[in-house]
Amino acid sequence: MALKTQEIESIYNHDFYFNLLDLDYRKKHIKTELVKIIEMEIPLGEFEQSRIISLLKNIIFEKGDVVEILEQLYDDYCSGYSFLRFLGLTYITGIDAIPKLKQGDEWDKNEFNSRREILNDIKPKLIKEAERLLSFFQKERLIITEENDYLDYRREEEKIELNNINRMFNE
Repeated sequence: MALKTQEIESIYNHDFYFNLLDLDYRKKHIKTELVKIIEMEIPLGEFEQSRIISLLKNIIFEKGDVVEILEQLYDDYCSGYSFLRFLGLTYITGIDAIPKLKQGDEWDKNEFNSRREILNDIKPKLIKEAERLLSFFQKERLIITEENDYLDYRREEEKIELNNINRMFNE
């Protein structure tokens, strides 16, 4: 959900809003400055957790392109979020070769649809895993503390993506 400028000012505060406006976005190291301002108002762990939860919800409610969502979750898995193992490995074991929705114009329509057809078979597994992970966030058994770092309060048997990935792929 994108916030409008008036919402940013009312939700956070006047100073935060104007600090964002005051930045010179043409500068080479703007990202560093932007992160500093945002971190003062929004703790990075909270932001990261919201971002991951949003991606999981997008899978569950089939919002956006599942190929792009899985690509992002694969990057997150590789960056340290090991609880995303099933979703990340699903992406790298074949989904990465499927064209993204935004590439539809670059493909023959039949070829494009044919290549994306595999998604229909795996969507139920993806949704099931996204729901499982989301429930752990909702129960505060997974808590992202900062970028690429998290607390995991799940029982060992709940960490199926770490100790029995074969069972997940075969279910």
